[in-house]
Amino acid sequence: MPPLVSVAITTFNLERWLARALDSVFAQETDFPFEIVISDDASTDGTLEVARSYRDRCPDVIRILERSKNAGMCRNYYDAFEHCRGKFIAWLDADDYWTDPRKLAIQVETLESDASIAACCHVVRWVWSDGEVKREIFPSIAPGRYGLAEILHHNFVPSPSVMFRSGLYRQLPAWYFELGTITDWPLWVLAALSGDIVLLDRVMADYMLTPKSNFMSKGAYFWHVQDARFYDHVESMVPSRWHRLVRSEKGKRHESAAYLLRQQGDFNGSREAAIKAFLSPFLRDNGRSKTKALLASLFRSRRRYALDPEVD
Repeated sequence: MPPLVSVAITTFNLERWLARALDSVFAQETDFPFEIVISDDASTDGTLEVARSYRDRCPDVIRILERSKNAGMCRNYYDAFEHCRGKFIAWLDADDYWTDPRKLAIQVETLESDASIAACCHVVRWVWSDGEVKREIFPSIAPGRYGLAEILHHNFVPSPSVMFRSGLYRQLPAWYFELGTITDWPLWVLAALSGDIVLLDRVMADYMLTPKSNFMSKGAYFWHVQDARFYDHVESMVPSRWHRLVRSEKGKRHESAAYLLRQQGDFNGSREAAIKAFLSPFLRDNGRSKTKALLASLFRSRRRYALDPEVD
């Protein structure tokens, strides 16, 4: 019998955590078949040995995609999805794990109940690698059905929480593979273009944080810039009536970047970000905040120059 659900697990040097993720999948209580597709991005530690040991025990459930060289996060995710045979795909990075044995069953029931639901997610906890809980609930928005406006405002879908309809990823544009760190947001935009995203009010997974992870190590400025880059691209994915919202959100990210650079004393960088914030939205949008950001950056730059004329 073909699987109803494919669990896509992506790995790269996650030997320490893969077994925990796999155990959390096998703990699921379902009355339907599922498969596990492990897509490894040329790990150099013992990740593949762990994956093979589980496959040897469950060869009818687990398949492994192995690479001889690194392909990058976005390509690794896409290839994992491409090899999934289920009607629905559940996403799980190997360092995250599920905490509710009813997770898959609840999400399948939700998706099967309404064809207009393109993706189903739920709240998660943020935990440090030592088990300390950093945040009890994410996202903090109300549970319910959401559409394109909400997902364009911010990415509220935790990747270890989501189940979506297979085939959705095939609509991803070519620029997806150039984004690098933003691996999931374009997929949720596609989901919202084809239906609704349902957020369930039930904690069913832990999203793990480490000091060296992209999320924690890069800092707020990095993510503001990455978000702005995402908005540069995503405008091409959505109908023209949404372009105003996209540009407004891009301007807000540049404003935040300008503020952080100003706090760090990088007044030239702050001025450049503030100019981008001023030019990104439609002329009358974000008027007060973008003007304030630009004036603050220009004032600080002029003041610094007055104190030290040799500074560029």
